Amino acid sequence: MARNGITVYLPRDLEMRVRRIAKDQHRSDSSVVADAVKARYERNQFTNEAIEETARRQISRVDARLSKAIGETLILKEIVLLFIRVWLEHNPPIDEQLEESAAASAEARFERFLDFVAQALAPGKSLVGTDMTLTAAEDASTINGEARA
Repeated sequence: MARNGITVYLPRDLEMRVRRIAKDQHRSDSSVVADAVKARYERNQFTNEAIEETARRQISRVDARLSKAIGETLILKEIVLLFIRVWLEHNPPIDEQLEESAAASAEARFERFLDFVAQALAPGKSLVGTDMTLTAAEDASTINGEARA
């Protein structure tokens, strides 16, 4: 079979190793070098395929986690919207004379809620198990319109 030729210059020690292997195997220097190049190419191709397969599996796992997180976020959104709807349907409107104190109370409670959220967002913290109820004194002061600033 006819082959095209490529001239390769090797460092002296590598040339001696190739010649020794060729002599031991009763082959030409060119066939030893050709087999070495072919083996290296095939090993690289196998390695690249393995890397690509690993990357595909990792991307698949990340995609599955992302899909789960999106699904859980949609569920949480539905829960919050359902809570708001039920709350609005079952709470009577506020009397006009109580609107100002109710607004002050709502503002104070919302500020307290934001404080709890800020605490929960701190590293290593959680709202689970936190007592979020207003004390009787705090509740009385907000009802009387003495909301904290």
